[in-house]
Amino acid sequence: MLNNKRYLIIAILLIAGLLRFYNLMHDSPYFFNPDERNMAIAITQFRLPSDPSQIPICLISQISPKNDPGSSSGSNDPGSSVTNNCNLNPHFFAYSQFPFYLSFVSDRTVHFISSIINKLPVDKTNLNTNEIQTTTFPAAIFWLRFYSALSSTLTVLLVYLISRQFFTFNFSLITATLVAFTPGLIQAAHFGTTESVLTFFFMASVYLSISNLSHLSHLKFILLTSLSIGFALGSKLTGIFFFVPPVISLMIRIIALFKKRSKKKIVTGVFVYLIVGLLVFMGSISIFILASPYNLVAWRDFISAVFGYEKDVATGVYPAFYTTQFIDTTPIIFQAQKVFPYVLGWPIFILGSSGLLMMVFNIISDFFHKIIQSIKYYVYPSYSGLQQLIAKKLFRWVYTDSNLSLRSKLRIRHKNNNILTAYLPAQAGYFLLTTSFLIYLIPNVFLYAKWTRFMTPIMPFFSIFAGYTLFIFLSSRPKWRDLFHQPYGLRDSSTRQAKFDFARNDKIIKLVYLFICLFVITSILPGLMFMSIYTHPDTRLQASYWIYDNIPDNSYVLSETANVVDIPLGLPNNESMKQWNNSRVISFDFYHLDENPLIFERLLSDLEKADYIFIPSRRLFTNYTRLSNKYPRLNRYYQLLFSGALGFTKVAEFSSFPNLTLNALRFTLPDENAEETYTVFDHPVVRIYKKTRPMTIFEYEYLLKG
Repeated sequence: MLNNKRYLIIAILLIAGLLRFYNLMHDSPYFFNPDERNMAIAITQFRLPSDPSQIPICLISQISPKNDPGSSSGSNDPGSSVTNNCNLNPHFFAYSQFPFYLSFVSDRTVHFISSIINKLPVDKTNLNTNEIQTTTFPAAIFWLRFYSALSSTLTVLLVYLISRQFFTFNFSLITATLVAFTPGLIQAAHFGTTESVLTFFFMASVYLSISNLSHLSHLKFILLTSLSIGFALGSKLTGIFFFVPPVISLMIRIIALFKKRSKKKIVTGVFVYLIVGLLVFMGSISIFILASPYNLVAWRDFISAVFGYEKDVATGVYPAFYTTQFIDTTPIIFQAQKVFPYVLGWPIFILGSSGLLMMVFNIISDFFHKIIQSIKYYVYPSYSGLQQLIAKKLFRWVYTDSNLSLRSKLRIRHKNNNILTAYLPAQAGYFLLTTSFLIYLIPNVFLYAKWTRFMTPIMPFFSIFAGYTLFIFLSSRPKWRDLFHQPYGLRDSSTRQAKFDFARNDKIIKLVYLFICLFVITSILPGLMFMSIYTHPDTRLQASYWIYDNIPDNSYVLSETANVVDIPLGLPNNESMKQWNNSRVISFDFYHLDENPLIFERLLSDLEKADYIFIPSRRLFTNYTRLSNKYPRLNRYYQLLFSGALGFTKVAEFSSFPNLTLNALRFTLPDENAEETYTVFDHPVVRIYKKTRPMTIFEYEYLLKG
């Protein structure tokens, strides 16, 4: 039986890996994610000497800022000769350096092993020169995505292990399956950004903290937690939130000590846990410094980036053009409308949110129940039949922490009469889980910049909460107890094993199984549909082929600026592209149309000349037409264009919405209205308009001025 369980877990992990590694380089060689491109560019700046004996000298030289090749003194330093062939400064501090170094070392290690296998000199495998080791841009992208996909796959395993602390095997398997098919996690795994890595370390921190409540040794807890939080901080400073689970875990352990009657044991225990916490903090900071040393070496650049530009953009102090979609948006409501339904799918979002509310309510109710228990212990040493009936009606549904009778639960012993210590065993794990989730959610959900990637580390929690809803509803709620042989409680943090036993009513059993199957199927469908994006060519690539084949040479095209890569894309092997040399594509700055009169005058001129208009994504027209009072001219431009009043007609549209085809049936989930970064980086809708009714510059001016 144990082997069968292992096979099921392995099967889920293999499926999760397939979903995440499939077509990993889907947008090669263009790579449209700007954060990923910035990280890859940073990696390509790393240089190591080709002579392995010189590498230690190189590493030591990097400790001193004066040896930084990017500094003014670096070129005049008469020190070691290896300094000019050595650089580990990324010159990019929006993220920490651990993912950069991991990718760079992986690439160089593969080249080194390849050189040995092929019996080639190591220096001949270098891509740029025989004197230094560097990494190419595509190789940097690949390794960033490789570790992103690997981290996301291992996150599925961690979610299963966390679920096993609370649920039975079958329900834990369901939560792991839900995480494996979560669309937002699949998408994050296909980009070489830090989100998947952070999610893995967050889940690792939560799992280790929950395990610390029961069976994990101090040494393992210190070592593994320090590694998790240290590498998380070494990936992005957001990892500071990951201190919350171990802190809560240690606080719970300290409070639980007060069950002991011996003051000496209490004092000793408190001292031990404080030392454990201190060692976790020191270990995490040490790993952080080792994994991301340039946060200290070039601390001015680090502070300027993280607490300057990045902070100003995230908080809305600096109104960047790519944050316009967040103007006049309401926190929580925005995420509930534009983020979670798309990245999770409606079934997981609804059931997960319900599970979160139920878990919080259960924790609070149980806490107040313990207070009433404690008060009544002193006021009423015994209970009358009426008092028992009242207590039963008020608190029956929260009695899920043991199989004791109501009378036994009410008559608690003096040693358990302390409110907190009596409360902890049953709900400590749930309290740690929900608090970790909320501590991360609340600060990020209220930021001005509400990007989808900010929510990635908490996406797996929704699957756990959804599993909790199923578990509590199908196996432990009072109204369902008659359906089972024996009522039982949830598996708490003391790892008490609960046994699931169906009733003898076969019809009820079939209905329960049918409900679970329907929920699981509807929950994995969004993930399956999302995978269709990676089974088709990118929409920008499709549009480029169409442009070269259908738009004649010498055409004047009006497009939109601020794209990572403009369309049409370069297609070196395309014959039509070779004949498309004299056309002109204007990357027009629509973002400042209402602010700058000169830009408006230029638009009138370009409209008169234009044969075609490209709309590469929804970034401009969706965000700015919503703010018609602030951007009246831009709003009117798109209204006239879409209505045909500008004399242009849509001749092509390229989309790649998540879809699923079953025989002749095709199911599609349009997601263009989601938060823009969810679509514009890997499946934007591209629209092409052709001029069918020429106008003069004066007619355009009359129309646009209204």
